[in-house]
Amino acid sequence: MQRKLSEGMLLDMNGVLSEAGYATTHIKLYNRKNVQTSKLRIKEWDYFYVHDDSYGLGIVIADNGYMGMVSLTLINHKDNTLISKSKMNLFPLGKMNLVCTPNNGKTVYNKKGVSFNIDYDQENTHIKILWEKFIDHAPLEVDMTLRDKPQDSMVLTVPFHNKPKHFYYNQKTLGMRAEGTIKTKGIEHTFEGEALALMDYGRGVWPYYSKWLWGAAQGKVADQLIAINIGHGFGDTNAAGEDMVFVDGVGHKLDHGRFKLQKDANGNYQFLKPWTYKTHDKRLDLVFTPRLIRKDYTNLVVIKSRQNQVFGTYSGTVVLDDNTKISFKDLPGFAESFINKW
Repeated sequence: MQRKLSEGMLLDMNGVLSEAGYATTHIKLYNRKNVQTSKLRIKEWDYFYVHDDSYGLGIVIADNGYMGMVSLTLINHKDNTLISKSKMNLFPLGKMNLVCTPNNGKTVYNKKGVSFNIDYDQENTHIKILWEKFIDHAPLEVDMTLRDKPQDSMVLTVPFHNKPKHFYYNQKTLGMRAEGTIKTKGIEHTFEGEALALMDYGRGVWPYYSKWLWGAAQGKVADQLIAINIGHGFGDTNAAGEDMVFVDGVGHKLDHGRFKLQKDANGNYQFLKPWTYKTHDKRLDLVFTPRLIRKDYTNLVVIKSRQNQVFGTYSGTVVLDDNTKISFKDLPGFAESFINKW
């Protein structure tokens, strides 16, 4: 059973999640001032991924209580290489001023040779970034607009077991059009035409130890724009999971699903071998074929993180709400395994 959310405040007067479930629009109002727990436990982030056949660009801005972070990952799909840079600052505790809603507001970051300016409105998101020393001390400049927000997105509210003031509020918007440029040493590329983008908006109060697996894919299948969001691993998702497929911007909610990964003789995940994913209702059945991995391991004693984000393609089948079956092959996307002590 997947429970639909009603419109209203995300948290009640006691700072407890008002209800758990899913929606297809941003119908719950988040306000950091309503959170009634230590600022160290509040986690807020926005992640963007822009791609076409030639390049991909991953963008992160996050205020995670103990630690703030901005990050850029530039992927060359032609030769399967990437370069990723991050900058961290300790104890931002909300001072990074991430927006309450992804439909309105502005986030600005400007420290030590890195500037992020992100403008949000109902229709578009404009991203302008300067990273002064990105490749061989040469700058990376990004000037990008994400257009054509779809009718539906994946919106989820999740409580955590035995922690009444912990929650996760998430909106994943897939299938946006990307228009803009990236410039750095040896690269000047324009995203246009079939270039696509997604956004992951996350706000919540998390336990110290957490983990998740998340996957996303988007691209054209025949004359339709297909986007897929899947994942599991965090919180109490009895009310709803995040599995959803979108066809030309219209969402089709799926039951919970689960990744299966191969392991070596010591029980370690083999991230660069094929992953599989099936939903319990048997409507989604797919294989993820990895091509390239981004590893980011952090150990700052109290703060620890093991991030494995793998880029590749998805192939499989999905059954829509009207029982139409769609087959897809080599749909570009990624899958990730994150383990955090934060």
